[in-house]
Amino acid sequence: MNDVDFLRALDDLAEVLESFYGKGVRDISGLKRAVSSLKKRLVDPKQREYPLNIHIARMSFDIQGNHKHTLPAGATDSILTLSVKICFRDKFAVFSDIVEMSVDFELSSNDENGQPVKSAWHLDYHDVKGDEQFSHPQFHFQFGGKKLRESIRENNRHFNTGELLLMESPRIMHPPMDPILAVDFVFGNFLGDKCWKALRQKRPFINIHKASKELFWKPYFEGISGYFSNPNVPSQANTLHPGL
Repeated sequence: MNDVDFLRALDDLAEVLESFYGKGVRDISGLKRAVSSLKKRLVDPKQREYPLNIHIARMSFDIQGNHKHTLPAGATDSILTLSVKICFRDKFAVFSDIVEMSVDFELSSNDENGQPVKSAWHLDYHDVKGDEQFSHPQFHFQFGGKKLRESIRENNRHFNTGELLLMESPRIMHPPMDPILAVDFVFGNFLGDKCWKALRQKRPFINIHKASKELFWKPYFEGISGYFSNPNVPSQANTLHPGL
């Protein structure tokens, strides 16, 4: 996918999300800034020669109501922020040319006593070099991580980890996500089934979601499935999932 098509997809995503203002979507200014940056790139021949990079900072979503099975109990009306950075080796968005990818999900709320509580997940790309101490899938989900540690350091008078133990492992394999797939993940996992179905009924979103799956998920799952055709030959599958 070239930069023109990526811009169109992000423009469509912004338009779709605007229709959900007050219904889960809180702020997409980070997405709009990314769209603006891409538009500037398109009219600058020099910029267009550089590798394609997308950086969307802190879109925010409202997770309204009481949440089930939370620790500590009583968390309600949370705010989720989503940041996405994805960089490619060349001028095109291609799965095999990903050189950096980070998708950060940060949840902020208050417990039943009004004290601030926080959670964080991130999806990373890591160019595995073979010297890892633990299993390290090339694309992986991880709980906590840098964002949560930063919050605890910055707000150590307020955040009490109590009996919670945070570790680096496990890193859980997961297909890559661009901004469109990440937004779909937020709707499906945090905004509820009604919002998620409404999102997936929007024709512009149907089109860009399909394109993103073709671009990022199809080669990912083909890489995994290739292992089962010839498990004795080292392949991309072992990088995507070292446990094979």
